[in-house]
Amino acid sequence: MILDTRTLIIVLVGIGVLLSIAAFLTWRAHRHITALAYWAGGALVGAGGLALVMLYGVWPPALVIPLSNALVAASYLLNWFGVRSFAGQRIPWRRGLALLTALTAGNLWFVVMANDVTARILIGSAGITGLSLLAAISLWRMGPEDKPGRAQRVTALVFLFHALFVAGRAALTAGSGPVDGILTPNLVQSAGFLEAIMAVTGWGFGFLAMTSERLQADLDRIGTIDPLTGAYNRRAFMKHADKELARAQRNGAPLTLLLFDLDRFKRVNDTFGHLAGDALLRLFSETVTARLRRTDLFGRYGGEEFCLLLPDTDRSGAAVLAEALRRDVAARPLPFQGHEIAASVSIGIAACRSGEDLDAALAAADLALYRAKRNGRNQVMVDEATA
Repeated sequence: MILDTRTLIIVLVGIGVLLSIAAFLTWRAHRHITALAYWAGGALVGAGGLALVMLYGVWPPALVIPLSNALVAASYLLNWFGVRSFAGQRIPWRRGLALLTALTAGNLWFVVMANDVTARILIGSAGITGLSLLAAISLWRMGPEDKPGRAQRVTALVFLFHALFVAGRAALTAGSGPVDGILTPNLVQSAGFLEAIMAVTGWGFGFLAMTSERLQADLDRIGTIDPLTGAYNRRAFMKHADKELARAQRNGAPLTLLLFDLDRFKRVNDTFGHLAGDALLRLFSETVTARLRRTDLFGRYGGEEFCLLLPDTDRSGAAVLAEALRRDVAARPLPFQGHEIAASVSIGIAACRSGEDLDAALAAADLALYRAKRNGRNQVMVDEATA
């Protein structure tokens, strides 16, 4: 079915403006997500470029054609920049501007030197295909351990399908002979603008969904992670530990709990100030997590006390790790304002026994920790009652 090209362009411009407003308002509410500003600018610039298409035959071709194509290409460039910004990557301004200049120069050549609509379509399609593929690849690779969220995957697929469609349309155009003009209604043009409407809508909503996922992840992180040390907070640790305890009891697997207490921590705060104390807590957390497995659970229990739950680990294995951690902490003083603040840690160990809850293991580990403190600190004690 052949549709009126101007009507399709008006619809596409309207969608671009609405998506730009939505992205801009979301960015105003969450200024730290600068990708939204790129995406808002991309949607608005693209809408402006398409609006100029309506002036073909009205304004001088040497002005309106290169300018409209440059704005459309710039919209794809800003989309890609936004994706890189969302991933925390550097924005390649020089490469982007060089590509935009080359595409614009190519369009200008085939307006002034040789009026070739097909060549201009091929140049524009090459730029759109390349930038869409870059956005798709960046989205697919984005995320912790190369595992992007669901919205990122869907948005990546939208860009990928759009790139393939545009490349296929360019090949079809090149093989069908000379083109009269982009506004001339035909089946290929109708299909192209309909696909563009779906693609722009798809990645526009995809960007907003990605932002929603990011904000939800931030909320989850605030609710589960101790902001100072990066360890689980007490509530989150207990929640995950209860699940791990239930799993261990179902499978009959060993599970061991370690309770840490930084020695003489109050003296550090009193002598060097709370900034030094905070820095020492961060250093301790980094030292511990450097030795942990992915399955281990590390949390801040309160103040200078921390918990570590070791799945599939008995008391002897836990004692070996605890001794290594004790040595690591003692061997890593904190450099602070020209001083080196020595640190040590006392550790209590208790096995999680079948039929008992986590509180029982915590109480047993606390008793072992108390023995370590009473016997001189900077040592590891195992609660023998949990044997």
